[in-house]
Amino acid sequence: MEHEINISEASHEDSIQGNTSIGDTEVATTSVVDYTNAFKTDEVFKSKNDLLDWTRTQGKKNNMVIVIKRSDAGGVDRRRKRARITFACERHGKYRSILRKSDINDQNSDANNKKKKEPRNTGTKKCGCPFMLQGVNVGEGDEWKLEVECGVHNHTYSQYLEGHSFVGRLTKEQNELLVDMSTSLVRPKVILNTIKKKDPLNVTTMRTIYNARHYHRTKEKAGRSEMQQLLCKLAEYNYIEHHRSIGVDNVVSDLFWTHPINVDILHCFPHVLIMDCTYKTNRHRFPLLEIVGVTSTNITFSVAFAFIDHEKEDNYTWALTRLKTLMNDDCIPGVIVTDRDLALMNAIRNVFPSTRHLLCRWHINQAVATNCKKLFTLEEVWNMFFNDWQTLVSSSTEEEYLHNWHAFESKFSSFHEGIDYLKTTWLNEHKEKFVAAWTDTCMHFGTKTSNRAESAHSKLKRMISSSQLSFDILWNNIHALLELQHTELKASFEKSRCFVYHGLKHEELRELRGFVSIEALNIIVCEAKRIDSVGDDVVSCGCTLRCTHQLPCAHEIAKYRSSSQPIPIDCIHPRWRKLDMIIEPSAFSPPILPIRALIERFVNWFEGQTNESRRQLCIKIEELMNPSSTTLTEPVKKIKTKGRPRKVDTSTRRLPSAFEIAEALSGHDSQPQPSKKKPRGRPRKLKTYSSILHNPATPTHQYTGQFPEAIKQYITIAIDVLGDGNCGYRVIAEAMGFGQDSWPRIHMHRNSTG
Repeated sequence: MEHEINISEASHEDSIQGNTSIGDTEVATTSVVDYTNAFKTDEVFKSKNDLLDWTRTQGKKNNMVIVIKRSDAGGVDRRRKRARITFACERHGKYRSILRKSDINDQNSDANNKKKKEPRNTGTKKCGCPFMLQGVNVGEGDEWKLEVECGVHNHTYSQYLEGHSFVGRLTKEQNELLVDMSTSLVRPKVILNTIKKKDPLNVTTMRTIYNARHYHRTKEKAGRSEMQQLLCKLAEYNYIEHHRSIGVDNVVSDLFWTHPINVDILHCFPHVLIMDCTYKTNRHRFPLLEIVGVTSTNITFSVAFAFIDHEKEDNYTWALTRLKTLMNDDCIPGVIVTDRDLALMNAIRNVFPSTRHLLCRWHINQAVATNCKKLFTLEEVWNMFFNDWQTLVSSSTEEEYLHNWHAFESKFSSFHEGIDYLKTTWLNEHKEKFVAAWTDTCMHFGTKTSNRAESAHSKLKRMISSSQLSFDILWNNIHALLELQHTELKASFEKSRCFVYHGLKHEELRELRGFVSIEALNIIVCEAKRIDSVGDDVVSCGCTLRCTHQLPCAHEIAKYRSSSQPIPIDCIHPRWRKLDMIIEPSAFSPPILPIRALIERFVNWFEGQTNESRRQLCIKIEELMNPSSTTLTEPVKKIKTKGRPRKVDTSTRRLPSAFEIAEALSGHDSQPQPSKKKPRGRPRKLKTYSSILHNPATPTHQYTGQFPEAIKQYITIAIDVLGDGNCGYRVIAEAMGFGQDSWPRIHMHRNSTG
């Protein structure tokens, strides 16, 4: 197949001399390789594509890359001039330098500034290889033959074909597979592995995959900006979108969108909404306000997404006002659950004045642990304090609450700082939002924390896997997440209709199975276990489940059971009976808007405006009809010019919370564990924070006398950090519990958050 020829012998018929290049090349060679026999064939190829496939396959078998040097389609008169294809080695020819405009500008700037610039790091594969094949069209049809004009290479054959860009190109089918997998948010390395499994001879590299994905995104955007592409996508899939902008450059400041199907789900299940902000989701560093709800099957669904430039009351009010426009008067939420974000709390009070607002108990407990745990030196005393606090929060009546509070206050009277913190921060103003005596008077369906929103944040961040995404790419991830969410919801509805758990085959549930969600049936079964201790006594029952879930409580179930009657479906709240996403017609639905009258009114008003106002209105109307024409621009990325460049943090993982640092400092959990069972799965990342508490500083009272007398009584400990120019960062690191030697971490975080 191949023959090595020593060209130091001058007797060859081809006059190949020792240090003379073959094929007019500038590369001196000492040996050549002949592949003539590998490409000699008498086969007549039935089409041009068959010829191309055979030639390139033979090249791959011999570890060489064959390219088309020239092609001639032939003349009109096929007898005078036939179609031809000239094949050559990829290293054929010479390198030709092409002077780009950027290079010319660089030369001009160098001449003006008289500064030498480093040359571009370029190179070439060209070495004047003489290898050449000729494909000739024969006959009247599309039949081809291959001729070898020169089967000699003036270079050694390639050991591997990986890294040769031409032979590593993707086929049409592979490109289609790449586009489909990229649209499905499959990672590049998984795409490459899939292609190689389908084609074992494939030599594509990761760089080719990256380039193909970039080409596809560029082609899809068609020259549109980030915001134009985003608005086009939102309009294509009928999303409901609102935005605000600032400045003459029309820079987006707030962005709100929601899926049309999720709006239907909101109309079906508007009873409870959970709101919470998350961070590190986009390269513009906009906080994401994620609003979620709960279905009758206990599945969390996304209501809307709002990107806001600041967590201020004005931004929250705008986002909630946009949310309210999605609702009718009969689907205003009954309960909204958030954490203690004062700006968000004020916005909820203004936009939804009739809605009950609850605070997340989980966040409250963590805040109590953060601020009160440091006051206790003994873990046993802290556990007693925290357990009594839980008892106080769980008080079922106002009288019980007052009794528990007086007992709590007298028991821990020596810890006046903790008592003052609980009163001023939580109990005086917000006890109605988290203490059971008040929260159990509203229909919250068991939602007393914002953990569902935290779980939604986690799912989203696992999907995006980077904190440096633009808005249009981030939308692709969110849209894919919502599509999967819709599938999960439909499956849960069908499961409640068709699936019957053996543990739910109680006689009193026979009229509910298949018509009420499995989640509601499970709650009823759990409530029925109280019958032995409660019976049919209303006072002993308390009827908490009837108030909070609108389901039969223990004394009601006892009456149905004693009379051998099934629980009627009418005593179940309609929310639990809703097992679809179809909006039922309501008598309070708003009337159809008189479109023609509004258009006539708009025309009359439009004619009375100034020319500039008309022009601006025309721009807005055009933007509504054609989103790609919008002048809305994305926020300008802040570039730091001070200090050396740092690696961009692409992680979506949040920073440790204050209560996590407090736990790391104390060395024990903030909440006492009821059991000592070994946790399943991976250990919590919280445990690793204690590893940062190395080299603790030694307390000193050397400088206490230098402080004013008025504040000496408040000084409990003083630490003298090292004065090396970074003392400010050392102080913060020591105060946060990291130890002063971890000051670079504080410095890096300051630079990354800007």
